[in-house]
Amino acid sequence: MHERDLQDYLNPAEKKWAEYFVSILEKVANEHVELCTPFADPRQQQIAGDIAEGYSELKCLFWGGIPEAERARIFVSPFPEVKMTQSSQVGCLVVKGKFPAHTLTHRDFLGAVLGLGLRREMVGDIIYRGGDTAFIIIHADLVPFLLQGLQEVGRYAVEVSTLDLEELEQVLPPKRVKEIKGTVPSMRIDVVAGLGFGLSRSKIAPLIKGGQVKVNHQVINQPSRLVKLGDMISLAGKGRIELVSSSGETRKGRLHLLIHRII
Repeated sequence: MHERDLQDYLNPAEKKWAEYFVSILEKVANEHVELCTPFADPRQQQIAGDIAEGYSELKCLFWGGIPEAERARIFVSPFPEVKMTQSSQVGCLVVKGKFPAHTLTHRDFLGAVLGLGLRREMVGDIIYRGGDTAFIIIHADLVPFLLQGLQEVGRYAVEVSTLDLEELEQVLPPKRVKEIKGTVPSMRIDVVAGLGFGLSRSKIAPLIKGGQVKVNHQVINQPSRLVKLGDMISLAGKGRIELVSSSGETRKGRLHLLIHRII
């Protein structure tokens, strides 16, 4: 049954992840131990959730440090409740520096961490919403390494400290959202994403075909693919947008859209 399920994943990266997660489930079931995966992105979490339905005797818990975390570690247990403590597997760093306004982005902090030799799956969400402070969620056992090794982001010196995850939600600055209003001839992803990211169809189409655009965390490579209200569209290096609402049509049949761009 599980082999047939794995054949559903034609994308090599997705199939590799699915095989890995099945191996985790099998080990937990056969050896009666608890295991925890590295940080999984939203698509990997979707795949894991689908596969886990075939292992109803096991408990799976997804935790990325805060309830709304995009990336999460998956705790797998043969017991009715997960005994492994989440705080022993997920840690949080506070990174402070004199960052000029509108200079650094999420990618700068990620690059600084990966530049120390860490793999992407070792790092959870990186939360930076401007100002002098960023928060990095990471494998708990890597916290001491980063406390010593992370000394600058971009060309700016930083001070790094730890924070209990219970306190993180209380100190996070609010999300920044930019409202974008406009009209589109259809709900094709190339025109909708073009509006949301401020790109022409001729510029967004090659990015879609090149696998740089995702809809609800799945790579889409067809510019003609239709999207709908509520969908989340992400563009590599440009963040993501959410299709919030539509307020009818213009006289020429174009659709009024309200889009939120997460900045």
